[in-house]
Formats: sequence, C-alpha cells, structure tokens
Amino acid sequence: MYSAQAEVKPVLKPVLKLAGSGVVLLLAGCGMGMDDASDYAARTFSGNGEQIYYTGRSQAGTAVTYQGGTMHAQMHSTSCASCHGDDRQGKRLYPKFWLVAPPLTRHALTEEHDDGHGDHERYDKNSLKVAIRHGLDPAGKALNTAMPRWQISEEDMDDLINFLITDSH
Repeated sequence: MYSAQAEVKPVLKPVLKLAGSGVVLLLAGCGMGMDDASDYAARTFSGNGEQIYYTGRSQAGTAVTYQGGTMHAQMHSTSCASCHGDDRQGKRLYPKFWLVAPPLTRHALTEEHDDGHGDHERYDKNSLKVAIRHGLDPAGKALNTAMPRWQISEEDMDDLINFLITDSH
C-alpha cells in the first residue's frame, strides 16, 4: 500500500532544518554591520558635536530623534556613527548589505570627490543642515531612504556640523 505521508517526511525534515537555520542566522546577524549608539557610552568626547555624532545625544542629555532609516536603525538606538562608522569613512548598512553609507569626513563633504554617492556639489553648512534634517543633497535631490531624517536643535546642529567639517577626527 502506498503512503503519501511516507514521502513527505523525508522532504519535510530538511526543509524545516533549513528554515530553522535561516531564522537563527537572521537573529544572529541583527547586530552585524551597525553599531548601537550605546557602544560609545563610556567614551569621553571633546565636544558636543562629537558626542552627538557617536551617541545621538547632546552633552546636555537631549536625544536627537529621527524618522525613517533602515529597519535596524528603527529597532535600535542609533547615531551618525552607527552607519558612517567610528572613523567617519562609511560602512555597509544592515540589513541592506548592498548599501554603503558615504563617508562623513571633511574631505568627502567639502572637497571635490567622486565617492559613488551621486554627482552633487560640495556641501556647505547650510546644505549639510538640509541633508541631515530633510534628506536632500546640495542639488536638492533626495538622499537614499536609509538615511534617517533627524530632528535636532539649531545649536546642536551647528556643533555637529562643526565636528563634521573638521580634520581632527
């Protein structure tokens, strides 16, 4: 007598194992490619802009809030350094490994360059504010939606931009 159940069991077990392995890898990778802002909690910062870059909080303790960004950014406390890196050179984004956040060094922001992130003019202080708050490059073109749109006070914004356009880091 033929049993359809006998054929399903040998196929079902490997499929379940494969699916289970995928879930484990997905959960294990949740922290890959993106630092959590709390990774920098014990660090000493030279100024307010540097602290905002690494922690997403001002020296006064005010959290810089955001909308959008990657799913990972929405699930975790994040900061500029979470995507643009400790060295400000940019890094791969999680879970969108095919995307690399652009560098945020003085040279990358204010000098002639071709970093593969669109052919836009150099940033100045005002266009950096627009990029950070509204996600637009100097030509007014929308940045990738992986870039969060940040709500930040004018004083904290000035401190952050001064940090970004210095060569000290």
